[in-house]
Amino acid sequence: MKHSPISLPLIAVTTLLSTSYAAPILPTVANPNAQLNAGIKTEADFDWNTTNLVNQNSNYFNDNSNFFDSDVRRKINYNASENAFLNAKKVTINRHDKGGKSRKQISDIKSAGARGYNEFGQAQSYSLGATDTVTGMGADTGNGNEKFEIFGGTTGSAMNVSMAFRTKSDAETYGNQTNPNSGNEHYTNDKLIGHSPLVGNVMRLHGMGIQDATADGRVKTNPFALVSTYTDADFEATFSLSELEELLNGCLFLGWLNTSLDGDSTTVTDGDRWVHAVQGNYDNMPDNPNRHDMYKAIGNPLAMSLEDYIDGTTTSIEGLSKASGEIRVGDHGGWADNNSVWAVIDHNSDFAVIPEPSTYALIGGIICLISVALRRRK
Repeated sequence: MKHSPISLPLIAVTTLLSTSYAAPILPTVANPNAQLNAGIKTEADFDWNTTNLVNQNSNYFNDNSNFFDSDVRRKINYNASENAFLNAKKVTINRHDKGGKSRKQISDIKSAGARGYNEFGQAQSYSLGATDTVTGMGADTGNGNEKFEIFGGTTGSAMNVSMAFRTKSDAETYGNQTNPNSGNEHYTNDKLIGHSPLVGNVMRLHGMGIQDATADGRVKTNPFALVSTYTDADFEATFSLSELEELLNGCLFLGWLNTSLDGDSTTVTDGDRWVHAVQGNYDNMPDNPNRHDMYKAIGNPLAMSLEDYIDGTTTSIEGLSKASGEIRVGDHGGWADNNSVWAVIDHNSDFAVIPEPSTYALIGGIICLISVALRRRK
C-alpha cells in the first residue's frame, strides 16, 4: 500500500559523534592523516587480517564507541564547530544529463543458490570519457520493475564501469536471519545477513574508482547517487511492515556488503556483513570506520524520491542544507510510492535493498527521526 508524504513533529535529539574509540587488543599504527583531516579517517586504525569478526579480537566490533558513542542513532543536529566534516563534500550535478546513455537490460543474473555470494552473471559495461557524466548508467534486471540507476557528475578520467548481478542466496532470504531478542548479538559468524533479509537481486558495481583500494577493499569514487527500485512481491517476501513504516523506523535502505569484516576483503563469507550503503563512504564520515553495524547511518533518512532530493535543499543532517542540484555524500532516503531507496555514496561495491522486519526494530527500541518531502513528484 502506498502513502503520501506526512508531516511529523520534530524531536530535538542530539547525538555526539565519537572521536575516541576503544583500542583493539593488538598494537595499532596511527593514521598519518588524522590531524590533517580532523573527524575523518579513510582507513581503519587496525589490521583487518588480525582484528575482525571471526577471530579472538572480534570484541573490538562490539563496542559502540568504535563508530558512535551512543545508541541514539542518526539524530544529529549539525554544529560546524563540532562536526564540520559532515559538510565536507557536496557535488553539483545535472540529473537530466545522461549523455545518450540508457540502462542496460540484464538477462544473465547468476543464481546464488545456498551461499553463492561471489557468483555473478556476465557483466554489462559503459565506456566513459573524462568529460562524460555517470548519470544515465543503470540496469533493468528483468524482475518486474526492479532496477538500479546512477546520478552523478563527470568522471574526470576515462573509465570502464561494469555492473553484474546475482540473485539473493538462500542464506539471504527471510527465515535465515538471527533473532536479536534471543539473547544473541545481532550477528553470528555463520549468518551473513544478521537479521535482515535482502529484498531483491544484488548488483556488483566496479570500475568507477579514482584511487587505489584501501586496506579493507573499498575503492573510492567520485560522489554519485544510487537508487534501487524493488518490486512489491520481493518486499512482501520479507514479511515486513509497510514500506512507509519501515522507512520511518530506519529499517528500509540501500545496503552495502562490507567484505572486510572476516579479515579477507577479496571474497565474501558468512563472517561479512550487509550494512547501510553510506557506511562505505570515504567523505562525511566519523573517525574509525569499522563499519560493522547496519544501523549506523549518519543522519535521518529522507522520505522523498531521489529526484526530489536532488532538486531540493534538504539533507539527512538536521541543521545542514544544500543547494538545489547538489548531492551531499552521506544523504540517504527512500520513497514508498515508487518502491525505491537511495543513497549518496563514493565507493564501488555490492549493493542491494535491505529491510529489517520492523517488529525486531520496534522491540529493540530503535527510534528514527525522519525528514519528509514537502511535495510529491508529479
